[in-house]
Amino acid sequence: MNQSAEFPRLRIVSLGGGGGSAQTLLAARPFFAERTAIIAVTDSGRSTGTARMIAGIPAPGDLRNVLATLAAEPNGPLARLMQYRLRSQALPLLDGMALGNLLLGGLAQMEGDLAAAVAAARQVLGCPEQILPVSTANTNLCAELDDGRLVVEEAAVRALGKPPIRRLFLDPPATAYPLALAAIAEADLVVIGPGSFYTSLMATLCFEGIVEALRSTPATVVFVVNTTTQPGQTDGMSIADHVARLVEALGSGVLDVALINDAGALHPATVARYAAAGLHPLNPTEADVMAIRALGVEPLIRDLAESDPGPRELWQKADTIRHDPQTLGLALWKIALDRARAG
Repeated sequence: MNQSAEFPRLRIVSLGGGGGSAQTLLAARPFFAERTAIIAVTDSGRSTGTARMIAGIPAPGDLRNVLATLAAEPNGPLARLMQYRLRSQALPLLDGMALGNLLLGGLAQMEGDLAAAVAAARQVLGCPEQILPVSTANTNLCAELDDGRLVVEEAAVRALGKPPIRRLFLDPPATAYPLALAAIAEADLVVIGPGSFYTSLMATLCFEGIVEALRSTPATVVFVVNTTTQPGQTDGMSIADHVARLVEALGSGVLDVALINDAGALHPATVARYAAAGLHPLNPTEADVMAIRALGVEPLIRDLAESDPGPRELWQKADTIRHDPQTLGLALWKIALDRARAG
């Protein structure tokens, strides 16, 4: 579906990590004229963490994934090279390194910062979307746990077997990238998620200026709720718990809509496979709906999951149930259009 004279030219901003934001903007392509990704930069995993150490930059991994996924030719040699992981028995530090991480590190040193590196890579790859780091600051995501302990760096924040996360913070504190703040201010729809709840979504809110921008934007703010819990981050949390933590971070009256997958439509074998890996499908209950409405947020429940593709091998990450791009895009377009017409 193309934008036409009877519909407004809508601007969408996706806030989060490399997988969820890429899927959101792929879904948005037929419906939104301007599309911007604002991407987390605090990952400290093996490949990304090594690239950070080598080049002295914020985390490039999520940005690399968005660039490759949204490339004009995502199956072409350049996009595939961005995602290719080196195999090196001689240099274990580089074994498993995504070449795109090193490329962004080199571009950042050559161009001056990570934002300029992403802009250059976007031009080479022909990405039609604007892709921005949430910040150009090289900082670490930290957390205070429910038992009072502090954990440092993203890998520790998402580690398994620890108490629940009480709050997140950055060390050192850091400000958001100005162009990211401008994109939020000019958007018609801001989408938070799907993605790793604490280490991608909530992490972006830790940068000075992001929450304030979300509070002041005229855009409709939508939370695309994850389809499952995530080991080490949201174990035991309900859908309403996710929304409540987000509202707590944003303040009341900021989040407009929670877009929720109807997990009741999932095949029992699919549910069992994910549960065996510690990922439990989030199925909305009447109690969730009532609690979300009490927070001043509109819950919208739709069958949003893609057809089960079977097990996928991901690099040091747990697989999850992804949103179907066409269904998600339609749902977001309808939310934006309804709000634009009401305004």
